[in-house]
Amino acid sequence: MFRSFATAATLGLATLAAVAPTGASAAPLATWHGRYVWEENLGRIGGSTPSEGIVAFTTYTLALGPGNGPTQCSLRGEGFQLNEQMQCTATPQGKSVIIKFYKFAVDGRGRYRMAAPLFTMTRTGSGIVTRLQALQPSSAATPHSGRLFRRSN
Repeated sequence: MFRSFATAATLGLATLAAVAPTGASAAPLATWHGRYVWEENLGRIGGSTPSEGIVAFTTYTLALGPGNGPTQCSLRGEGFQLNEQMQCTATPQGKSVIIKFYKFAVDGRGRYRMAAPLFTMTRTGSGIVTRLQALQPSSAATPHSGRLFRRSN
C-alpha cells in the first residue's frame, strides 16, 4: 500500500496534525470542513487594445474534510496558464487553519517542499482573511493578504 515506511510515517503525522488541535484554544478541524474558493482576476489579456482583450482569471478551490483524499485536504488551481491539483494538510491554530503542501496529485515536481505552509485562513468578524505564504498570486496586483478565499457551501 505504501512505497516506504517514511511515506507511511509522513502520512500518519500529517493526518495527526490535521485532526489534533495545536493549542487549548484551537477550534477542531471539523469546523473548517467544506469548500472554499478564491477567484483571482488577472485583468485583460491579449487584443490590439486593452479593451479588446479577454478578462483572465485563476481559481483556487480548497476542499477540507472526508472524501478529499487521504489527508482530507485538497487544493486545485485552474485558469489562465494554471492547472494544478495537490494534496495538502490542514492544521487548526486558534481561529486559523494553516494549509500546508503534501504532494501534487499528478506528476508535479519542485514547486513546493513537503509541509511548506501554502497559506493561512483566519476567521474574523468581517469574514475569512487569507495570508498567502508559499502559494503566490498569479498577478503582481493581487495582495498577499486579505479576503481572498470565501466559503462556497
